[in-house]
Amino acid sequence: MKMNEPIGNPIYAPFFVRVSLGIYFVLAGFSKLENIPGFVHEVQGHHILPEHAATLYAILLPYAEMATGSLLVVGIWTTLAAMLSSLMLVSFVYAFGIFPGGSHLFNKDILLLGGSLSLLWSGAGALSIDRFRKTG
Repeated sequence: MKMNEPIGNPIYAPFFVRVSLGIYFVLAGFSKLENIPGFVHEVQGHHILPEHAATLYAILLPYAEMATGSLLVVGIWTTLAAMLSSLMLVSFVYAFGIFPGGSHLFNKDILLLGGSLSLLWSGAGALSIDRFRKTG
């Protein structure tokens, strides 16, 4: 084994990124659904958006996260799902900053954004509906 070559087929790399990112989004959406009024209050408390826009964003975000995450997990419309997840992650980075302070050393959403952007260039990879539809 050479240390400058992949240990496996590179087609599986997007699969691991896609599934882990998708599961993260599904779980994040479910966690917000447990307390929608509290989440609406939290989003409004950032004072980034007008109150009505913040309310709409907070109500729609959990459903958008779950839908996007589901698309990523099964690997259908991966480019669209990667675009949506990238937009959501950019909004999170904008809201919390690169260095959010407190006990967080670095905003994890930047790392997730890197994975999401990589899917825009790599595609869905192995074990996806997109790949099946393309190659048969």
